[in-house]
Formats: sequence, C-alpha cells, structure tokens
Amino acid sequence: MNFFGRLFLPLAAVIGAGGLWLAVEYDRDTVFALGPAADGDTPGALAPGAGPLPGHPAAATRAEPPARERFARAFDRSDQRPRIAVIVTGLGLARDATVRAIEETPPEATLAFSLYADNAGPLVERARRRGHEILLAVPMEPADLKRRDAGPAALSVSLAEPAARQRLGWMFGRVASHVGIIGDLGDRFSRDPIAMKPVFEELAARGMLYVDNPLESGDATPAGGTVSVATGRVPVAGVTLWLDRDAASGASADALERSFAAAEAAARRGTPAIVLASAAQAARVAAWMKTFDRKGIAAAPITAVVRGGS
Repeated sequence: MNFFGRLFLPLAAVIGAGGLWLAVEYDRDTVFALGPAADGDTPGALAPGAGPLPGHPAAATRAEPPARERFARAFDRSDQRPRIAVIVTGLGLARDATVRAIEETPPEATLAFSLYADNAGPLVERARRRGHEILLAVPMEPADLKRRDAGPAALSVSLAEPAARQRLGWMFGRVASHVGIIGDLGDRFSRDPIAMKPVFEELAARGMLYVDNPLESGDATPAGGTVSVATGRVPVAGVTLWLDRDAASGASADALERSFAAAEAAARRGTPAIVLASAAQAARVAAWMKTFDRKGIAAAPITAVVRGGS
C-alpha cells in the first residue's frame, strides 16, 4: 500500500466514526461537508461550501453566468403587457405558513426567506422546484430603533467595513440558489451611501440583484421605486406597494382590493410595479395574481423588472 493509501484509510475511519465526512470535488476545487441528515433532508445530500478556494485560478478563470441569471425563472422579455412582480417575504420562520406560500402562490411570485430561519434549505429547494425565484431578506438598521427591531444580525451604520463584509459573508451563506437580496426594515442603513458601499460591492462580485424596500416610514415609492445610492454593476428595483402595512393595521378585504387596484394602475403607467406581501396574505395574493391574464397584465419574477447593472 502506498503512502496515500496508508494515510487515507485511517483518516477515513476516524472521520467516519465521528459522523462527519469531508469530500473534495477536485475538478472545481470546492469543499463539501457531508453531515448527518436533518429531519426531512435527503440523506447524504451535499451542501456546497463558499465556492472556489481563495487565490485558486478557478476563481478567476471559470466563467459562469451570474447568480441572477443562473437561478432566474424563464420570462418572455418581449412581452409588452404591464408587469407586476409580487414578493412574499418573511418566509422560513414559520414552516406551515412558508409551505402554504410556496404551494399557493403562482410560480411567478418571488419568495424572500429570512436569514433568521433555521434549516431553510429544504424549503428553499421546495420553492425552487415549484419555479419560484428566491431572495434573501437582509435585516438592516431601521430609522426608528425604539419602534422596530431588525434583530441581532442586522446590518448597522456603526459597523466598520471589514465587520460589515464579514457579516454579509455569513448572511449570503444562509440561503442558497437566490438571485439577490431585499432590504428588511433598514430605512436608516439603506439611505447611507457609505454603509451600502460594501453591500453593492459584494452583490456585484456574486452577480446578484438588489431590491430596495423604502416603505418602512409609510411613504410609497412612486414609479417602481428609487435607490438613493450608487449601485454600479448591480441591477436594482424598488418596492412600489407594501401590503404588510395594511395588514398590520387590520385592513379589510376592501382595503386590499384598493391596494391591488393601485398596483395595477402603477404598472399600466409604464413602469413595472413591485408588491411586497407577507406569508399570511399568500392566499389572497395568489387569487389576485390569477386575474392578471384576463386583465392584460404579466406576472413577472423579480429578475424581469430590475433595472441597470452589467
């Protein structure tokens, strides 16, 4: 037995006995960790690591489409109908509500998963199989800290840039196969160009898009939203209408219908409308989306309504 055989067999026995195997995909130089399957997971499923090892030539030479293209839902870009993109957010925190949102909403609806969700992987894969595009909902520091809590992992304007990048790296690893991120709360953070600089740089490096969510203060963003900081190579979009605000105040069915009508009117003015909803509203949103065809409206995934980028 050669040297490598004598080394590998004892090492395999030790690692295998500990319940954790380590495998390396040599052609991509990517490390995978294979551990005991969690409840509901496929036994023996490989969980990809962060990507090519730093400094390896594969990191610079392997050409592949950006994430916003690899994980995008097919859409006919020549479709001239007014477009409405629906984003259902806050997913992964309550399993039953998340499953209902995945199964009830049409596959054109984009689903945003919270980074605070535990073991969201199987739910994300289920959503991907249904045809949904995936966003990661990134908590950001709100304008009113006394009234809103973005949680312990939120991006804050007080974070130094190295700390912000480290936190972003952890965040991006919480959900796989996503096309980009959407801000969660975050009026204070997202309006700070210095704070947002590493966010856009990381998104550009990963080939992802950004959805601005400026409605925390209750001010609707006209004409599909605006982003107040330079985005560079990152495609962006802004939320037009936030249904959660109405739901939180106990809005009636009539109020939701008025919100739906407002979104349709915004889309007909020539700029795609982006509607943000919660998992609790999935059934109502699904019923509304099913009326789009007869109204001459196209249900669009988020990748079909972003602007800019390269």
